[in-house]
Amino acid sequence: MGWKKIENMIQTSGDWSNFVRKIPNTTPEDAMRFVFAHPKEEITFFFYVRNTVNLETPLANEHGPFETGMAVFFKGQAAITSSLQCDIYEKKPIATIYINPLSNQQFLDIKNYVLAKMTPSPAIDVVCIFAGNFVTDTRPMLRAHNNPHATAQFNSNIQMVLDSGYIKQLQNQGITVLLTIMAGHTQTGWSQFADQSTAQSFVDYLKTEVVTLYGLDGIDIDDEYSIGTIHNDSLAMVTTLMKQAMPNKLITKALYDDHVYFNTDWNGHHLGLNLDYGWEMTYYDGDINSRLHFYTGKGMSKSQLCIGFSAEDQFSKKWQYTSSQASEVIREKYGGGMMFNFEHQPRSIKLMKTVVNAMCGPGSWKTIGSIRRRRCSIL
Repeated sequence: MGWKKIENMIQTSGDWSNFVRKIPNTTPEDAMRFVFAHPKEEITFFFYVRNTVNLETPLANEHGPFETGMAVFFKGQAAITSSLQCDIYEKKPIATIYINPLSNQQFLDIKNYVLAKMTPSPAIDVVCIFAGNFVTDTRPMLRAHNNPHATAQFNSNIQMVLDSGYIKQLQNQGITVLLTIMAGHTQTGWSQFADQSTAQSFVDYLKTEVVTLYGLDGIDIDDEYSIGTIHNDSLAMVTTLMKQAMPNKLITKALYDDHVYFNTDWNGHHLGLNLDYGWEMTYYDGDINSRLHFYTGKGMSKSQLCIGFSAEDQFSKKWQYTSSQASEVIREKYGGGMMFNFEHQPRSIKLMKTVVNAMCGPGSWKTIGSIRRRRCSIL
């Protein structure tokens, strides 16, 4: 989510019933990423302590002391007062992109899209690198070009981004970076796990050879293209095992034609309760509630759900509805919007600008740095 920075302000000391937690020795950017990684805590704002501050009332001081480098988190509406030692950060709607990067530079450019009125907040909050190909039960289980006989794990453009160090640069700006994994026209896939041992082996591989190795914030699930036998409890099982193995990492999902998986449990565990976020992918097809309401009854809150848009040419006749649908997301109090095919530039940039301006207010989207000089004609 984007963030609105209100300088020289702190939560009033009069009422701290909406206090959630505090984290010492952090940065505002890491605090932003922490909030995104913990949606069930329903944090809506935090104050960041630039210089140690003492509050006068016992209600606030029972949560103190408030030392330099600390972030203090709250839910609900902020009640603020002046403080020369602190700044308030208020949460804005989520903006997510899927990108199959054409170059390392195109990937790094993501940090140059910001919210003009809310600096230093990034305009894009979540980047899903699209995609790893899950094609075999033999390590490495991800293989380049959907080829189970390939020796490389990732297509070359994905591998270059993973090796570039740019993931960390985006994270340092407050951006969450996930790897999307989809199936690749073989018998394996997210919905094809028939037993716990096979699913556990995949989870262990993801943890050690993908998520930890490349410093990712988690895994995004795109359950498509397998030709194997479907097991309705497969996704509930594998996401449960992922949560157990990687409790501090995110699990998100592309939502499309998947109601049966949300209605099927595994040993009492449910897919909807395991997911941190979902991005709906029917693209412009129907009103917002008809596309997202089902998931709110399956363990997900509105704030965890984002509606999908696409820069693919096949949807060009529907791009005219981008602004109105993004505005509807906010009116109906859902989490935000997602743009698929962000590498399809400059079209995707113009569409994402439309989404962000509709969700955060006219003129919110801004491009800074060298990318502005290269692409100013499309903005």
